[in-house]
Amino acid sequence: MKYSLFSLTLPQCKPDEAAKLIKEAGYDGVEWRCLAQPDELPLIPNLWGSNRTTLDVKNWKKVVPEYKRIMSNNGLEFSNLATYCQANDPDDVKVSIEIAKALGSPRLRICGTWYRAQANYHELYKTARADFSRAADLCKDAGVQGLLELHAGSLTPSASLAHRLLDGLDPKHMAVMYDPGNMAMEGFENWQMGCELLGPYLAYCHAQNARLTARGATESGGVLWQRDTAEMKAGFVNWITVFKAFKAVGYDGWVSNENHHIPTGCTPDQIRDDLAHLKRCHELAQ
Repeated sequence: MKYSLFSLTLPQCKPDEAAKLIKEAGYDGVEWRCLAQPDELPLIPNLWGSNRTTLDVKNWKKVVPEYKRIMSNNGLEFSNLATYCQANDPDDVKVSIEIAKALGSPRLRICGTWYRAQANYHELYKTARADFSRAADLCKDAGVQGLLELHAGSLTPSASLAHRLLDGLDPKHMAVMYDPGNMAMEGFENWQMGCELLGPYLAYCHAQNARLTARGATESGGVLWQRDTAEMKAGFVNWITVFKAFKAVGYDGWVSNENHHIPTGCTPDQIRDDLAHLKRCHELAQ
């Protein structure tokens, strides 16, 4: 089992600063966030809108050598390229694949289709299947692996729905990013059952945690629940049971820390504590 840190979690750091902290904390690799950036970032760092670790798609040819040098200098591996390219935009996918190849990243995230209640699932499925089939062909031609993330609000919040969408495609070119923290909100299935179903499509894992919090009342007088992020050891996901599921199906790939519990970013102590917790859960699952 290898561990990486998703650079999303360190928005306050420049790439070289982030890599140094990640190495010192004991991680094996980095999952770099890759997204078009504004010309000037807001002054106060935050995860989504002012993230200094993000590889800027607009200037990727200029900055890729810097990221490769940073990784080499710190003895870190590229676990994944966390792009935000959309499967229904082949030009967008092609650029992201080109960036992954240039970096030496063996895989990249390819974003799925959001479920819209005004559109029928079956029609959305047909379109998404065609989109991911095309994306899989592009990944095959480039010799990289695309990853579909299990995500609330999408057509694929669960292992079973992701399997339905990708079934028949070559998992060497299009597979699944398992995300128990996302599934705590939507898509939860017995961890081992889901991993068994995915089989060779289980290719990567995001590690985060979440919990439901009572926030007001419904019109009928019931409890209104809201998903909140949580510390790695304080949410719905029991990582011991997840690692037991991984052991049962023989998964020993990457687990990438995506802790976004604090909007302004994790501290060095937090990323060390997260790694220690995940490794302890892995040990207890043996």
